[in-house]
Amino acid sequence: MTRLIGLLLAAPLLGFAVEAAIGAGGFQLHLRAWGATLIVAGGATLVGMLFGIPAGAALAHSRRTLSRALTLFPLLLPPVLAAAAWLAARLPVPGAPGCAMILGSLYWPVVALLVDASLRRLPANAIEAASLELPLPTTLRKIVWPHVRPALLASALLVFLLAASEFTVPALFVVPTLSMTVYEEMSAFRSASAASAALPLIALAVGLAVLLRRMPVLPSESPVRPFLGGPLLLASRLLAGLAWIATALLPAALFSLRAGSFLKNAAMNLEAIGWSFLVAGATSILLVAWSSLVGPGRSRLEPLWLATLVLPGIVAGLGALKIAERSGVLPYVAPSGGLLILALMARFAFAAWLPLREPVERSQIDAAELSGLSRFRIWRGILLPAMLPRAAAAGAVVFVLALGEIGPAVLLSPPGRMTAAQHLFNLMHYGYDGVVASLALFLFGAAVLVTWSAMHVGHFRTNRLAG
Repeated sequence: MTRLIGLLLAAPLLGFAVEAAIGAGGFQLHLRAWGATLIVAGGATLVGMLFGIPAGAALAHSRRTLSRALTLFPLLLPPVLAAAAWLAARLPVPGAPGCAMILGSLYWPVVALLVDASLRRLPANAIEAASLELPLPTTLRKIVWPHVRPALLASALLVFLLAASEFTVPALFVVPTLSMTVYEEMSAFRSASAASAALPLIALAVGLAVLLRRMPVLPSESPVRPFLGGPLLLASRLLAGLAWIATALLPAALFSLRAGSFLKNAAMNLEAIGWSFLVAGATSILLVAWSSLVGPGRSRLEPLWLATLVLPGIVAGLGALKIAERSGVLPYVAPSGGLLILALMARFAFAAWLPLREPVERSQIDAAELSGLSRFRIWRGILLPAMLPRAAAAGAVVFVLALGEIGPAVLLSPPGRMTAAQHLFNLMHYGYDGVVASLALFLFGAAVLVTWSAMHVGHFRTNRLAG
């Protein structure tokens, strides 16, 4: 049953690809959109590397939970909040370079976390020997660089894909990227043209998924053997501190300045807030239940789940819509919001699966099997205690990601229903005011609460996610 659910979660991506072949509308190259996408995604990648590399080095030399929470936090923020912070700061309406800065400020934690995960697996004996025999530049070039290079390549490609797939920021500032083109073509009922526009991104996403499948993406529990010191470590920490202030603390101050009637504005939007909590909560609970029961180990469907995560949210939405439409179940699952929940589950399946796929060492399970324990007793006595804190943290992360997702909500929300993020996105087309600030502060506060929960529930720490 759990494997069938896994296939169902991969179905929207496959449905989107099928729609590219049999849907309406012609195939186009969308060269103008690709030009804008290269500027936005390439610039975001440069910003992400600029802040992510020193932040990753600082994280690898630190045990503090706060620094990890501040690093993880921007990655959980809905991108629409970054655009709201830009408007709150009264900055001019950005073009493609400005969108690159906004998205780079959201996705630099991807680089930091992958660099941290790679550095924590540096062989301690090699670092100790190098510290006795080699100067620091040689140690960085011959030992650290070969070890961290795959993580840098993967993180650069991941940031590029996330930025190229982001829809809300370019749409708000009318920058014609590929993700915006996909949405416009779909709105004109040219589904094949919309799907074909995303096919290059799908190919890159699957390639990235295969690359990440063979490398560690979560940090080890053991701290790295210190190899930086003096001015280099100080500079890394200063740049990391600047990134934390700019992306985690400054937006809260900007939103608070305009959200004077916060409670009144929140009361006016209780229906949207309640619907958001219902949809995000259902998505989180169902995904965590599935990933907890599916059992330890990797899955051949991981590349499809990861590709769905890094592609535009509208991909999962359109794929789920077309599958439901062609199978005849659309009238039964769409009005209740069930189709929206399914699309969100497909979108964030990898985020729920990753922390729970290897909760304990394989040797522990092998020993339990050799001792004659049944699969249920192994799950109850060994896997479940190890998974509980991870499951709570994964559920919190999925909840806040689903809370801020806009692409599937725009396409699949039932008539008369609107999520808080979707409502905020619509209001921002008319400018920045107290209502926008209040909704932004609400979503920001939800992200803060969830990040804190993910770092502390059940004595959970980010660097304990690795198996």
